[in-house]
This record gives sequence, structure tokens and C-alpha cells, in this order.
Amino acid sequence: MHFLIPSGIPRGQYVVYIGLTKATWIWIHSKAGILIVILIVVHLILHGQWIICTTKRFFRKGKKNTICETNTVTDKV
Repeated sequence: MHFLIPSGIPRGQYVVYIGLTKATWIWIHSKAGILIVILIVVHLILHGQWIICTTKRFFRKGKKNTICETNTVTDKV
């Protein structure tokens, strides 16, 4: 994505804000974005079973989903 989006006008390139330059803020922004995406993926993986059960329950009409209700973490303990 860095190669597809132009960096814009270099104005303010050497301006320091809270002791950090524009290049440092761009680096922090990029790494924070990558970290957030990784955390979201891990979150979805950890809660995948709940997402699947809830989706199945949402689209099922009139039937009780007993498989998902008994297959929880607390039931295994």
C-alpha cells in the first residue's frame, strides 16, 4: 500500500511534535495499524466458535441450537 499511495507534499517533514518528527509519526501509525489488524484476527480466531454458533442460530427458524449451547468452555471444565 505504501507504493500505491503517494506521500504528498513534503511540507512539515521536519516539524517536531511531542519530540517526534513526521517520519516517526508515520512509522508509529503504520506499525499501530498492523498491530490492530493482528489483534483483530487473533480475536476472531479465539471467538470463531461463538461467531459460527450465533450465525447459525440467527438463520435457523424455530429450532433450538443445542449443539452450540452445550459446547461452551464452561461445560468442558
